[in-house]
Amino acid sequence: MRATDAPLPCHPVTAPRAPSSTDAALLEILERAFAAHAGADAAIDPDELQRALRLRSPYLARRVFAALDRDGDGVLRRHEFLEAVRALVTGTPRDKLAFALRVHDHDGDGTIDRDELTRMIAIALAESETLERPTQPAEQLAAAILAKFDTDGDGRLSLHELERAVARRPWLLERLTRSEAIWIAPNEELIEWLDRDAKAAPPRPMRQRGFAPAVVLALWIAANVAVLAGVLARGLSGGQEPVMAIGRALGACVDLDGALILLPMMRGLLTRVRASALGRVLPVDDAIDFHKIVGHTAFALAVTHAAAFVVAYGAGHASGPLHLLLATSVGVTGLSLLVVFVTMWLFSLGFVRRTRRFELFYFTHLLYVAWLALAIAHAPKFLIFAGVPLLGFAIEQVLRLRRRGPPSAVVSARALRSGVTALEIAKPPGFAFQPGDYCFVRIPAIARHEWHPFTISSAPERATVAFHVRSLGNWTAALRRRVESGGGALEAHLDGPYGSPSAHIFESKNAVLIGAGIGVTPFASVLESLVLRANGQSQRPTKLAHAHFFWLNRDAYSFEWFADLLRELERVDVRAMLEIHLCMTGGGTGATALALELAREVMRDRGRSDVYTGLRTHTHAGAPDWERLLGTVAKQHPNERVDVYFCGPPGLAARLRPICARLGMPFREERF
Repeated sequence: MRATDAPLPCHPVTAPRAPSSTDAALLEILERAFAAHAGADAAIDPDELQRALRLRSPYLARRVFAALDRDGDGVLRRHEFLEAVRALVTGTPRDKLAFALRVHDHDGDGTIDRDELTRMIAIALAESETLERPTQPAEQLAAAILAKFDTDGDGRLSLHELERAVARRPWLLERLTRSEAIWIAPNEELIEWLDRDAKAAPPRPMRQRGFAPAVVLALWIAANVAVLAGVLARGLSGGQEPVMAIGRALGACVDLDGALILLPMMRGLLTRVRASALGRVLPVDDAIDFHKIVGHTAFALAVTHAAAFVVAYGAGHASGPLHLLLATSVGVTGLSLLVVFVTMWLFSLGFVRRTRRFELFYFTHLLYVAWLALAIAHAPKFLIFAGVPLLGFAIEQVLRLRRRGPPSAVVSARALRSGVTALEIAKPPGFAFQPGDYCFVRIPAIARHEWHPFTISSAPERATVAFHVRSLGNWTAALRRRVESGGGALEAHLDGPYGSPSAHIFESKNAVLIGAGIGVTPFASVLESLVLRANGQSQRPTKLAHAHFFWLNRDAYSFEWFADLLRELERVDVRAMLEIHLCMTGGGTGATALALELAREVMRDRGRSDVYTGLRTHTHAGAPDWERLLGTVAKQHPNERVDVYFCGPPGLAARLRPICARLGMPFREERF
């Protein structure tokens, strides 16, 4: 009897997982996804499977297809697909490994030989857009796997040997559950949500964000209610018609919110507050959220205010509401205000700001000047609420104009293959910043009047100011094209610096830094400053004793942004104050990448550098298990405060915030 058929009493799990309450929903999602890809003939061929799985290699698509096509008729039908999915989701470890073996086993003999291992490792590297490392070619990685796991010495891996290899590496088995048969679903995050254990109810928002934002919101709501009730009571007691009295009361609330909306945009003031003792009390990090809430509320109040006046005027005047809107100064200014407000509100919505049409948001938001002027002309009493905020806002704008000063030379510009443009700009005179700060950048050669905010990615100790700019909108794409074409020297204007939540990192004793993609930039500045302080090249004070750095990227080559910095960190961190965790979320981590994952584990056991990045730090493939990772960090610092600093997409922040709340780890998020 071959080892393939032998039982494995030492494996920790031999029975299929009991179906969870969400398995039916998961299978329903996958069934719909299959139907969408299959089309009218209700079947999928290898080419359609390659497109559905977004695989680059036709050979790899055929291997996955062969593993799914159990009857060998050349088409994949619904029942075959769902049968494979059930085996991967609820099957035994042997079921899952058998699927992976079929993907790797080109000649169908039930084992994986050296050539098959080499081929699949090379393909997996190519799928993740990782170049083979000269010191760790695919042939050497395949040989290392056989040397470690080929226990009978026949030069092949049987299913029994695969089981032994995975027995002490349960995370590899978990990744097989998220194998290629499940990639076909349209939303991997939804699948992870459906399948994860959700025993603990998420904490309330107040626990997630702290009490300070709730207190500020409560005070703001109370102020609006007080103004509304006071003006309405005076109007009704003075004999005003009820609808007109309501309109005036709503207008007074618009005046109040029109003044308050300026406060979160005083970036210089917020920077000073953040750096002071008040920064630990006031919810400065939530300033932009407050600006959005007040803006949406003011817009709704303004529309209702206008509607109330139109109704009241139409009921009390024979000339009708058009006369009010077009023939009176109050009506004309009010209608103009509403047009400006609608324009600003529409183009500030998320579907505009998060697309390549960011400039629409930028330029329409400059209409705030017209809005303020029209508000004063429409209702001079607006100055009762807005006088002091307007004065402070005007002073800050004048100071910003003075600080922008002369242009600075762009001393280095590189277009990285990850879609990021790296800029180094000569530091302007008097430009002093803290790690994690950001500033606004204008490059006249790209756009004469546009200012865009970017986090500074270099340490304050350097003579230049560095930025890493992701190509997301028209301006950033134009910058990248200019750099790629070598279009000559560039000059830049800087407006800043301005503080961010990262400014408090060096005041923490224990910190977790989580950056996703280009969101790593504030932490690059922090880590570089950390290196310089560790080398004695900086006299800046720090309380930081331990830092845990997590960086998520979809692909391996995105880690090139700061690879040199990370190597230097590994070299100088003799006190082991820094733990680095690199997470590659977009690479294949299922059945097609099993050989590569085994090779990475073997290289890690041997103390070799990571296959993906060349760093000593091991790269985690697949989506991180934040509950486990952050829980481990919390256990490393019992009875001590651990502050979490995050910069990345809002969706990830929403998943992290309740986990941090459950673990008692304060969460600070960087937002522009």
